[in-house]
Amino acid sequence: MNNNTEDLQVLKNTSALGRLIIKSVPKSIAKEMIIENHYSHKWCDGGFGKYNFGIFRAEEPDKCLGVAVYGYMKNPKAKIFTHPNPRAWMCELNRMWIDDSLGHNAESILIGASIRLLRKTDPDIVAVQSFADGRLGCGTIYKAANFRYYGFHHTRFLRNKRTGEITHEQILTDTTSSSGYLRANVAFLLGDFEIFVVKTYRYIYPLRKQFRFKGPEKPYPQYEKGETPVEWKRDTQKIKQNIIELLDKIAA
Repeated sequence: MNNNTEDLQVLKNTSALGRLIIKSVPKSIAKEMIIENHYSHKWCDGGFGKYNFGIFRAEEPDKCLGVAVYGYMKNPKAKIFTHPNPRAWMCELNRMWIDDSLGHNAESILIGASIRLLRKTDPDIVAVQSFADGRLGCGTIYKAANFRYYGFHHTRFLRNKRTGEITHEQILTDTTSSSGYLRANVAFLLGDFEIFVVKTYRYIYPLRKQFRFKGPEKPYPQYEKGETPVEWKRDTQKIKQNIIELLDKIAA
């Protein structure tokens, strides 16, 4: 593994965007840019940012205009691919944001160049996975970057009617995160949430020839975007019981 990512970079000459540099950036810079600018405004400290790459104009090599953040899958131990390398792992493009000033096609350039750098940085990475949020589209950018498409699943989200904050359903069922569980489920019981589902599209870019994903590859999807309102029927008595037990532990 090449841990000296600072000495790796890609120079890209483009007719429309000028001369660009893609290189490694510190996790602290990537995290700050994502929290401030990405539509989610969220960062997962447990899995995000093992490798982080920024995009710069060659004439301003210290002014980062976007980042691609690569880290671990939500469940790193999930057996969803095969490869003969016992250390093989599939990383995930967790977050990406690019300043609008860079113009059209900058996303594809950053993805392509950062994958080249990943390949050189960590030979045990055998593929890159990313998910397209159906609220924004179906992942046309990944098609342009030659990712393969492996279907979609539905993801449930909750929007706070008072604050507009979006919450993933997982926080409402994970009792190991006491404070998050309590806050989210009290809001649920108070009726503070609008609940909706979106399609989440899975794309994978293989880096090694012997990588095999366990699901079938599919034709690229037709373009669509949006969200669908739904009801979420839950056992409110069980929620109340969990809240009481967690409060007892916190107060003990």
